[in-house]
Amino acid sequence: MKLYMSPASPFARKARIVVRELDLARLVEEIPVNPATSEELHRVNPLRKIPALVLGDGSALIDSPVICEYLNELGGGKFFPGMSIWREVSGRWRALGLQALGDGIAEAAVARVYESRRPENEQSKDMLAKYLAQIARALDALERAKFAKDPTIGEIAVACALGYLDFRLPELNWRETRPQLAAWYETFAKYPSMQSTWPANLA
Repeated sequence: MKLYMSPASPFARKARIVVRELDLARLVEEIPVNPATSEELHRVNPLRKIPALVLGDGSALIDSPVICEYLNELGGGKFFPGMSIWREVSGRWRALGLQALGDGIAEAAVARVYESRRPENEQSKDMLAKYLAQIARALDALERAKFAKDPTIGEIAVACALGYLDFRLPELNWRETRPQLAAWYETFAKYPSMQSTWPANLA
């Protein structure tokens, strides 16, 4: 299988962490690409977004939640808790909800970065402020969240989003008013799979 990714992408990082945690590296070749210019990626994913996973039969999966769930099933993982007919509130929904919140932070952060790279006279101050407000509200919600002892895709998504903030938007200084979230992330960031996938600019 081939995983099209960028070492800077928080969405691709989710998949890369699952690959490492489930010992799937021997089956998955990581292919770094620039989404804006890669024709190879365009052929794989017409939306030209990463990550994209090409399977052995040549078919492709796109969108990080789909890819991560596929890898989880392939590797027999437990990052997507099973549903239970005995409980109204399943751990699965908590994990998926937390993943959505983490992905939302990452989406707003990536959008803010791209907007800030436009010529200054073309930047929208309203949009920059909107993205910043979205990130702040989501971080405040995470400060009140309870994280699972055994990490799920939710914890992975949140950690990838926080790592992206540190990488691209360190000026936000999100830890200052969110001590519980900061303490959780400090511990989670020590996982070897987190350490080996730290964001980096594409060479």
